[in-house]
Amino acid sequence: MPRITAGTIVEHVAQQEAAVLAAAVRLFTERSIDQVTMGDIAAEVGLARSSLYRYFPDKGHLLSRWFHIEMAPLLAASHDIASADVPADERLEQWIDLHFEYLMAPGHRAMIIATIGFGDLDPALRVEMVDGHQVLYDTLAVIIGELLGSDTDRDLAVVSMLVVGLVRAAADQVARGSGTDVVRHELRSAANAVVALP
Repeated sequence: MPRITAGTIVEHVAQQEAAVLAAAVRLFTERSIDQVTMGDIAAEVGLARSSLYRYFPDKGHLLSRWFHIEMAPLLAASHDIASADVPADERLEQWIDLHFEYLMAPGHRAMIIATIGFGDLDPALRVEMVDGHQVLYDTLAVIIGELLGSDTDRDLAVVSMLVVGLVRAAADQVARGSGTDVVRHELRSAANAVVALP
């Protein structure tokens, strides 16, 4: 039986999972997911490979945990913005700013870079990650729905995804060297045009 390094088995498992995830994220960021083996992660943490599988059965599950940890604060902030008692046009600007900043954050950029070319993700985990993003986009649809009103015949999902596309493109533009303030200004103008705000 492995030596327990915490007060309880539950605490020990949580500590081990955190150590494994931290090592995996570090290696994934340095090399990309497809260039890291489960053996590499086990060696980084100092576990036998068979012990590692008790915590995470494969790299896809590590990626899923990383995704959920990264997304949790963004999801909470998105919900807070969508439900805030301020005018919807202000909430739209806040939502766009939040997601623009998030997409430029080092942790998110590291995840994107690390996962490029990783094709071994279990289809169920892929669906889980897509659904996780959709929950974020639903908060934007709430705001846009309030802006457009109940009489609109416009498709809220389409309008929301067009705004999301603008936010992603803006973050990519900053990553290519464009000035953040200039891009943010153009992003807000373009988003207002898509939603058809003055």
